[in-house]
Amino acid sequence: MKAVLLFFWRVLDWLQQTVMVITSVAIVMLILIQVALRYIFMWPLMGVEELAALCGFWLYFTGSSSGARDRTQIKADLLNVFVKNQRTLFIIKTVAAFITVCLASIFAYWCVEYFQWSLRTWERTPALLIPMVYAQASLLINAFLMVLYFFIEFLDYGRQAMGYEPLRFTGLADVADLTETQAVASGE
Repeated sequence: MKAVLLFFWRVLDWLQQTVMVITSVAIVMLILIQVALRYIFMWPLMGVEELAALCGFWLYFTGSSSGARDRTQIKADLLNVFVKNQRTLFIIKTVAAFITVCLASIFAYWCVEYFQWSLRTWERTPALLIPMVYAQASLLINAFLMVLYFFIEFLDYGRQAMGYEPLRFTGLADVADLTETQAVASGE
């Protein structure tokens, strides 16, 4: 079971990293093409901004869910300064993580509603007439990924509040540590 979860975790990480790299390169290339065509060749090209914005949706929201996965999102966490008892600290973090799961679930529900509306209206970009549902799918997919990652964080903090070890497949460094530990344990 652990091997399946670890495999699933790695596949999600690989998919997210791939999407972020491809969309980053696409945005840079689109902007370079736009600048070259407009200022060097003096040719107007309509729609490049639309393509860049569509790629931007996928980049930004995949980056958000990746930050939730790796727990590298920006947060002002001063609990470590004020709370010295580890168990109390993890109880507070568990409550905060539960609130985060609830809020992320509401966000995911809104994304479902928005995506359904987008499918009904089939709105399109002005110049290239690309259906906006392609960009809005990034909201839906990554909202559910964030709910999953925040739920795992909640479970992890809950386990630590009860005195158990942290989950070992959360975060990229932990995956590397787990793989190394498994290799040593199996004698590789």
